[in-house]
Amino acid sequence: MATWLIYPPFADPTQPYLSLPYLKSCLKNKGFGATVLDLNVSAAHHLLGHGHIRECTRKIAGRFEDLNGQKKLSRFEAMEYVALADARMPARRLLTSGVLPVESFQDPGRFYDFGLYRQARNLAEDALTCTSAASFPFQFHFNRATHLGVPWSPDLLESYFQNRQSPLDGFYSVFFKDWPVADKDVVGINLTFISQIPEAFYLAQMLRQMKPAVFIVLGGSCLQQMLSHGTEASRRWVVTVADAACLLEGEETLPKLLQVLGRDISANDKDMHWKRLGEVPNLLFREPGGKLQTGPMHVSDLTSLPGPDYSDLDLDGYLAPERTLLFAPTRGCYWNRCAFCDYGLNRSQCHGYREMAADEAAIQLVRLSNEYGVRNFYFSVDVMAPKFVLDLARALIRRQADIRWSADFRMENYYTAERLAILYQSGLRAVAFGVESGSERVLKKMDKGISVPLIRKVNARFHQAGIATAWMTFSGHPGESVADALETTRLIEQEQNRIGQFILGNFGLTSGSLIAANPRQFGLKNVFYCRGDSFCQFPLYETGQPPKATPDDTLEKTVDRLSRAYFLDHYPWAGAISTHHSFLYVLKYGQQVFRSLAFSDSGKKGPPLKKSNLSLPPGLTLRPKFPIERLDREHQQAMQTYFQNALARTQDGMAPLDHNHFMRYLGAGNRK
Repeated sequence: MATWLIYPPFADPTQPYLSLPYLKSCLKNKGFGATVLDLNVSAAHHLLGHGHIRECTRKIAGRFEDLNGQKKLSRFEAMEYVALADARMPARRLLTSGVLPVESFQDPGRFYDFGLYRQARNLAEDALTCTSAASFPFQFHFNRATHLGVPWSPDLLESYFQNRQSPLDGFYSVFFKDWPVADKDVVGINLTFISQIPEAFYLAQMLRQMKPAVFIVLGGSCLQQMLSHGTEASRRWVVTVADAACLLEGEETLPKLLQVLGRDISANDKDMHWKRLGEVPNLLFREPGGKLQTGPMHVSDLTSLPGPDYSDLDLDGYLAPERTLLFAPTRGCYWNRCAFCDYGLNRSQCHGYREMAADEAAIQLVRLSNEYGVRNFYFSVDVMAPKFVLDLARALIRRQADIRWSADFRMENYYTAERLAILYQSGLRAVAFGVESGSERVLKKMDKGISVPLIRKVNARFHQAGIATAWMTFSGHPGESVADALETTRLIEQEQNRIGQFILGNFGLTSGSLIAANPRQFGLKNVFYCRGDSFCQFPLYETGQPPKATPDDTLEKTVDRLSRAYFLDHYPWAGAISTHHSFLYVLKYGQQVFRSLAFSDSGKKGPPLKKSNLSLPPGLTLRPKFPIERLDREHQQAMQTYFQNALARTQDGMAPLDHNHFMRYLGAGNRK
């Protein structure tokens, strides 16, 4: 009985994720072998490769030609037509490009030449644009895998698989053909990020169809959110697609599960088998009669947790010129009071803040650095307690650890200039702060526990210590006014010479947060879900206030102006916060690199469309019969009107949006 641990697409392909290497290490400690398979990075190579690009462009050209030949288009076809039209130029750039993105990302000379880096980045975006257009109505990126208008539900996930709609279906078929998985093997599929939902369940359903006797177990922080907040029917569906699911942490679950599955089950021992499964901690499964069963709750002890085992992974196969590893010396948030926030486990009483011994963490980091030839580390934590950070830094210095590291920090007056000098000496080069707001009033509503003077003071100290700082902020918190939001932009503008990067996002309500649990305390009238969101990942809310007839665009204009002082980008590229590529650029060019790049012409233009003798499919050059801009404008207006109604709470306490509702709307009316 072999054990396989799969990390599915879509997620960051620039560095390996740490969850399965930690599980492998824990299994090894208890006498079990396991093999980690990173299908996410393999899929990234596939998506950015010649074969997939040619197949996508063939589909785009053929479908555009078909729609262009029709007399009229339905609303759904018009939306697809616009998506295909938008993908034709990216498709032509990809077909005529001499160097594909993976080569540039892995070549230091090209990666650190920002003009060449941006060309590679833009070609990668082109490939994902083409993948999405060829897979309409689905959209894909390295942190997004969504349907055009509705959240993932069991029905949609089943349809997605049964109709073979994943852009990776052919890639999976080749993988399954060569994969030596056998009957009675155990396959764990990790679901950490919401962008992995469709492919995690696609793989589970595909595996169940091809190898019915394999035992499939699902786990990961996103799955835990789905099981914690989702409906009973959705929970039951998860353990119908899979044999079991891990409700919380898996370091104790998987070894105990393997012990049970490794026993021979005689005809008279089946009842005992199900009893033993019920004793596996943190395990959710279905008994033969259909009843859902959960094992006892267990919390991992970080003081006895071995370091991650990355030995199965090709660390040079990721989309970066230098290796990096993730490391997690703490779990949970020691503050754990912010009203808007829920990290998934921190409010469940048994998952409070925990940390390793600082000396042990330093020992593991040095061992990882030596074993894998790695200098760069990202501490994948919610946030570390200041005293632990300082103790760890001193332990690293004592061991003369030759590493550079980054992590998320909380603004604390504890970080004096003297202590920051120690952190810098230990290798700390970049931090991301959850600043959230520049309004004292809003910070108090959030129960953030920081003030604007503290933000200014602590950030200045980090900057003076040579440590790059990135600010994460957002607008739209319940009760926030436009004036409050503008205080945030004003603070960023005043401090921009000491801020390496920033982001100002939009408030999104999170299931499990204090706001979701006590909406009226924060001025919200109702919290509810749409019918299609059976996993309850996207709570909606009513404020009780009528919408403004004319939205105030002052904030948007201010953010646009402020952003021009930085070279900012989205995940996972250089210019985004806490990405591997950004960290490498900080290490190479200094803490203000994304300020200096904002005033450089390097890389601002996309890759040129080269002349080529390549014969392009007619659909890539065909003159559009229908007015693209008008169709797009009409589509945007129609969708805005639709969602205003589809996401409004009805008498049954839910919004009507689900897949059938959405498709009925798009299929209504005559072709136009």
